[in-house]
Amino acid sequence: METFRPNNLQELLSFSQSIRRDGFSPYLAFFRGQINDWPIKPNITRNPKLTDADILEREKNFFENYNEETLGVKVLQHFDKDYTKYAQDWHNLFQAQHLGFYTRLTDWSQDFNSAMFFAIDDESNTYIDNDGVIYLYKCPYYEDQLINFQREEDYRFFDQSPFDLEKSYMVKHHSQFPDDFENYAGEIRRFRQDGSFIILNSEDINKPIEKIPYISQYLTKIYISPNVKAEISNYLDEGFKEFIYFASTDDNKTEVERIRKITSESNNKIYSV
Repeated sequence: METFRPNNLQELLSFSQSIRRDGFSPYLAFFRGQINDWPIKPNITRNPKLTDADILEREKNFFENYNEETLGVKVLQHFDKDYTKYAQDWHNLFQAQHLGFYTRLTDWSQDFNSAMFFAIDDESNTYIDNDGVIYLYKCPYYEDQLINFQREEDYRFFDQSPFDLEKSYMVKHHSQFPDDFENYAGEIRRFRQDGSFIILNSEDINKPIEKIPYISQYLTKIYISPNVKAEISNYLDEGFKEFIYFASTDDNKTEVERIRKITSESNNKIYSV
């Protein structure tokens, strides 16, 4: 894994501009911002007292009771849930992640501004004096590391359970736009954040992504110093946070807090010891 430490915002932006995003690039660029230098792990692994078997069993229970656990949250239904065997399971997993429920997914984006935002999004200022990080993943486009549900040839993965994969993948998922699209917090967040995911297979559920050899060789770790954090904060538009966290056409902040309360209660109930 390569590393890069920009001295200022301009060096960071210049680095971003040097990344290939053209149609002939051999890779797709994905980014992940973190306010602190934590290992890249899914949020279902946050409780260190849980064994891998515990985590997988609790994850299974959540999705077996998905409708009850997401009660009170407007969840977009999959249009083609009968099209393939596990399409609805994939879709529920994606929606759960964007709504804030704990899953085996980790968030990535193809939008560099979104990654910069998540590298500084520290309301309590707990990590204001710590380095943040932005990861760049140059995911090979023509190798077996990307599931792109925006390509019909990848629909074959809808016939595999997302909980029983042989390896971990980057996933670009299917976009849906019903008439009342903006009332679905999960989809609107994905759309606004240009979101994608890395899905871990069960065998590697507790392994940091940067320790998985077939992924780490394509990663670049960018250290974001406190000074560069401050520059990013001044650089991003004041309305960027509301844009990122947009939840509904009614009352954004109230809706975000309501969903956060529901997901927090569910996560604590399922993944606490």
